[in-house]
Amino acid sequence: MPHRSDMLDNLARHIDISCVQAQHSRADLKELADIARRYDFVSAHVLPNWLGTMKRLLERSVTLVGSPAGFPSGGASTAIKLAEAAELLEGGAQEIDVVAPIGRLRSGELDYVADELEAVVALIDSAVPLRVILEVGHLRDDEIRAGVEVAIAAGVPWIKTGTGWSGIPTTVHHIEVIAAAANGRAAIKAAGGIRDIDTIERMIDAGVTRFGMNLPSAVAAVTRPATRTP
Repeated sequence: MPHRSDMLDNLARHIDISCVQAQHSRADLKELADIARRYDFVSAHVLPNWLGTMKRLLERSVTLVGSPAGFPSGGASTAIKLAEAAELLEGGAQEIDVVAPIGRLRSGELDYVADELEAVVALIDSAVPLRVILEVGHLRDDEIRAGVEVAIAAGVPWIKTGTGWSGIPTTVHHIEVIAAAANGRAAIKAAGGIRDIDTIERMIDAGVTRFGMNLPSAVAAVTRPATRTP
């Protein structure tokens, strides 16, 4: 895992920026792309119907383009999530996030969750980075641990904490629970309500190597005065 100081020195390459709210318009996407180019953020995520637009806006840039399946509720059927993921691959998505069936996870129906994630993993077949979103703000610690275990067993290489739609911020405690359960077997992306550099530093120390942040917070993080952090 990268050292904290190395990540902070090159923070934009560890932050995804996004326009994934229902109201985001073409103008919002243009702003996102302009800022992605200005600061070389590692990726920019958009809703599926905007994938082609963002691909064109970021042509010949170093920023990857990602998009989600089953977003934001995770409540779509497995067949629909698979169809969305297949369309995203065909459309040139370079990263894909799939929202876990949160209600099934909270109900203890782990076989359903496992079957769905195994099907998504088989479809993606390592073509692009795949993350499962657990929406940790709606889960108890034991449910988070169960979600991590199921995802890793299914072959998902990344655990992501949230969609940014729940209104419940991801905390350092959430990261600690995920990191302990994953025990190095999956990478961690923290997203949802992350607004300040202190939280970023604490989450890096807990095991996060990628962040999803809103545009103002991401720009503030990468343009902060330089510091030397041990």
